[in-house]
Amino acid sequence: MRIQVIFGILLIFTQAAMGLLFQDPVVCRFNERSQCYVALGQRLHLKMPLEDTFNLKITDKTSTTRTILKYRKTQSNPPKPNDPRWQFVKDDKTMILTSAERSDSGTYTLDTYDANGNNKDIYTLQLNIEAEVSSVKMWYSCLSPGVMKVYCSADGDNLRFNWSSDLNTCLQLENGTSTVVLNKNHHLNVTCHVENHVSCDHNTTELHPCPGESFSLFLAKTGKYLKKKK
Repeated sequence: MRIQVIFGILLIFTQAAMGLLFQDPVVCRFNERSQCYVALGQRLHLKMPLEDTFNLKITDKTSTTRTILKYRKTQSNPPKPNDPRWQFVKDDKTMILTSAERSDSGTYTLDTYDANGNNKDIYTLQLNIEAEVSSVKMWYSCLSPGVMKVYCSADGDNLRFNWSSDLNTCLQLENGTSTVVLNKNHHLNVTCHVENHVSCDHNTTELHPCPGESFSLFLAKTGKYLKKKK
């Protein structure tokens, strides 16, 4: 009995955590935009046009086309989607996907018909499922005294990298790559920003002088002093 109670409490906490992770579903509509991005594991509400009859199909990344739902207003019972992971709400013509998977990515086609069965419009929507950005890591190496190469890595799909620095708010670091070379004696914080279409994250590391950098700087200053003295 005690084990069942503990298991029940853990289940409640797990469901609560998942609810906080994906608090709101993504809402996509065929008549608004041609692209829709959903996080892996997130809930999706796919809004259908208010038509009397329609067929919903998907062409996945393997170019395989399959029918998800055939709707007829004259049907006595609401139709059931061919894929059990989808639910259809007849009242507001909404398809609900409780947890998006990578296999749900593809081109969705909606063929609509009037009450007499005549073709009306054809809608298409590209649905993209992406893993959220996570586990952003940073490290750096010394290429030479005063020159550092900073690296950034992260988990997730279709990642984009941007950089910022505490050294100078106006400093423009190279964007779009997972590495950046610094040769202006960066001894402060450098931040790597990582994003994709469904999430973003960042990490910050403090850069320390490379070995021999202080001595090299001393030699440079000494050389300038000797030249002036001559």
